[in-house]
Amino acid sequence: MAKKKEEAPEETANKEAEAGTEGGEEGEGGAKKGKKKLVFIAGGLVLVIVIVAGLFLSGVMGGGKKESAEGEHGTEEVAVDEHGQPIPKEAAKPVYYELPEFLVNLNATGSKVSFLKMSVTLELRDAAAVATMDANKPRIQDTFNTYLRELRASDIQGSAGIYRLRTELIARLNGTIEEGIVKDILFGEIIVQ
Repeated sequence: MAKKKEEAPEETANKEAEAGTEGGEEGEGGAKKGKKKLVFIAGGLVLVIVIVAGLFLSGVMGGGKKESAEGEHGTEEVAVDEHGQPIPKEAAKPVYYELPEFLVNLNATGSKVSFLKMSVTLELRDAAAVATMDANKPRIQDTFNTYLRELRASDIQGSAGIYRLRTELIARLNGTIEEGIVKDILFGEIIVQ
């Protein structure tokens, strides 16, 4: 029996050692799983922050088209272009240039005569372009008259015809005077008879 008592403490120690090892493995395994979860959560958090920051910096979220700038008299709103550059207050407003009314006879096949009566306003790129347009007014009228006299009544029928007329006149004006000086042509009145 003495031998049994001596063996019993060894067996008990062995069993406790095995249990401790198993418990340690479970504890380490649980810690490993906890660390993996923590890494995934932290990685997801970083990913969300990067996405939100990207959206904010690209202007999709948050960043509006206006920035506040300190002026002499306090804070004033400044418009910003697509590159983030401030647009001067004068340039932000459209600049229009009124042309005299045009009355031209259209190119007609046969004996029937057709006329085009048209009032036009040009949208210019900036206020400084007005002086250039004033200096070139005879050239502008010549460009319009020369082109319009070659049109047939069927060339300017419908919205597609007006769009082609607008595109062609802008290209001719920018080619005659200065590239990019005319941004758009606005028709006040178009009458074909």
